Amino acid sequence: MSEIKDASKKSPEEKESVEKKSGWKNSKSVKFIAIAIVIAVFINSLFKILGAGLPYFYKDLIYEYQTKKVKADINVKGYHQEELESDLIVWEASFESWDMNKRTAFSQLKRDRKEIKRFLTDKGIKDSEITFKATWDRQNWDHEDELIEGSTTRTNEIDIFRGWTLGQTLIIESNNVDLVEEACNEITDLIESDINISSGAPKYYYTNLEDQKIATIEAAAEDGLLRAKTAVEGGDGELGELQETSIGTFQILGKNSDEDISWGGSFNTSHKIKTISVTVNQRYSVE
Repeated sequence: MSEIKDASKKSPEEKESVEKKSGWKNSKSVKFIAIAIVIAVFINSLFKILGAGLPYFYKDLIYEYQTKKVKADINVKGYHQEELESDLIVWEASFESWDMNKRTAFSQLKRDRKEIKRFLTDKGIKDSEITFKATWDRQNWDHEDELIEGSTTRTNEIDIFRGWTLGQTLIIESNNVDLVEEACNEITDLIESDINISSGAPKYYYTNLEDQKIATIEAAAEDGLLRAKTAVEGGDGELGELQETSIGTFQILGKNSDEDISWGGSFNTSHKIKTISVTVNQRYSVE
């Protein structure tokens, strides 16, 4: 027959073991409860934060959408062209002398230079406006074929000296444009004095060009603003602030010339009367 032990009659060691197991279980339950409380508090706080922030977030999105929807802009091109009259002329000419003897050719060149300078100063051109460049010289040779002695077909090339050519270039730079133009047109009269001179076309410049460029940009920008205001206010709108602007290339062309506009800009020097123009690109907001 099995013996049934009374629980009340358990030994002290058995009682201690049961109490330990019971305490461990209670401690584990407390930890789970604490963790659950922390998680619940965290989730609750998170929802409160999100609940408070979401309306503002959506409000910002709606405002941004409405703002973008309402805002508009206008792009215009301002343009200005102005006429310029050159105030500086640069003219270049060259002259040469020839002789079998180099010294004789040089002496002739010096006489020609003296005669040319006298001609220019008589026209009213100042000494300070005339520059003679360095003298250059060149030997002249011809190449001919000569029959070899005793042959009717075979030849040797021989060099034949044809003398010396000496030359010089002169440059005139003056603000008296009309005076130099007159001298340029009459310089060939020196040919009648046995002076071998040739003249190039004069070049014309405007010395206050940089200041003129600034003034042209300003006028083009004002033209762009006027175009934008006219377009917007004509439609019962209100022009806002300038958002973006850029400057095109300058076109400096001869007046009434058939020159083509260049994307990289043009700079005419062959015409005394020129036109300068520029385009200014602008973008304005529209209220």
